[in-house]
Amino acid sequence: MKLARQLRTCLRPAFILPVLLAVALLVVAFKLGDLGNVLGRIQSLSIATMMFALFMGLCYLGLKLWQLHRLLGNLDLHPGWRRLLLAFAVGELALTLPFGVFAQNWVLSNRRQEHFGRSSAATVVMLLVEALALLVFLAVVGIPGWPELAPIAAAFAAGLLMVVAAVLRFERFARHLVRRIRQPLAHRVLVEALELLLGLKRLSNPRVLVINVIVAGLYLAALTLAFTAVGRDVGLVHLSYLGASSIYAFSLAVVLICGGLVSQIGTLEILGMGAAQAWGFGFTEGLALMLGFRIVWTGVMWLLNLPVVVFLWRSLSAAPASVDNLEEAPDRTGG
Repeated sequence: MKLARQLRTCLRPAFILPVLLAVALLVVAFKLGDLGNVLGRIQSLSIATMMFALFMGLCYLGLKLWQLHRLLGNLDLHPGWRRLLLAFAVGELALTLPFGVFAQNWVLSNRRQEHFGRSSAATVVMLLVEALALLVFLAVVGIPGWPELAPIAAAFAAGLLMVVAAVLRFERFARHLVRRIRQPLAHRVLVEALELLLGLKRLSNPRVLVINVIVAGLYLAALTLAFTAVGRDVGLVHLSYLGASSIYAFSLAVVLICGGLVSQIGTLEILGMGAAQAWGFGFTEGLALMLGFRIVWTGVMWLLNLPVVVFLWRSLSAAPASVDNLEEAPDRTGG
């Protein structure tokens, strides 16, 4: 029965369509670039580059973990360090999947649906400030040969802030629906949506947003340092840090603007190859850059996060339900 249920889950359109899209995009990328040449370049990656990427991965994860901890604290949610580490590691491992980052909120909710909406506000803010940092960077730096990119990025950054401001105005309407609708499942979904709105409102303080945009900029800088090192090691010897930053910023910004509807796998590669060509690199070089970094960075993330998940999952599963649970905060779903 369990196997049949898992098979049905894997065959659902919400699961299989993003997988098929990722495969199709990777096939297109492989056709545009010389895959044999690319694999040869990737195999020549040095140990020094991989160790540097590992160190940058530690910096990246440390800053993001601190950011999540502070945002949850602002929401009056205080998981123990074990549950926080487990949730964060699960979210990072699932990050490349559509909506995969919200796996951390499932873990934070202690595998019940308590606080899922409120903790999701922290995740949404992390995604928003990351997108905002990328868009501001692109608006300032741009990409050679794409003069329209800078004003478009600036417009999207302003639009993002306007959308958030508009969404926060639905609080009164959400409260009204929570009071009116009593069907258990619908009521629960609306309560979590209201918790999300209230959490976003609480985190919309300009000081909180500015600090988190800076933190996002710092951990993205660590990521792009690793990206630059990998690019140079696979043969893009003239790749500058500024060029590498704009290539990755453009690719990731498009994925984030899509709101998690598309998988990062395949999408980042195609977008990065196009941006690399604008910087004067061929499709084969662009594919070597994006695929090489995909392999290295995925290896770094799994090496750093998987042991945390394996160790803490068992320890928390064996612990009493009250251990490391989220502290209760005053109910904000009332009138």
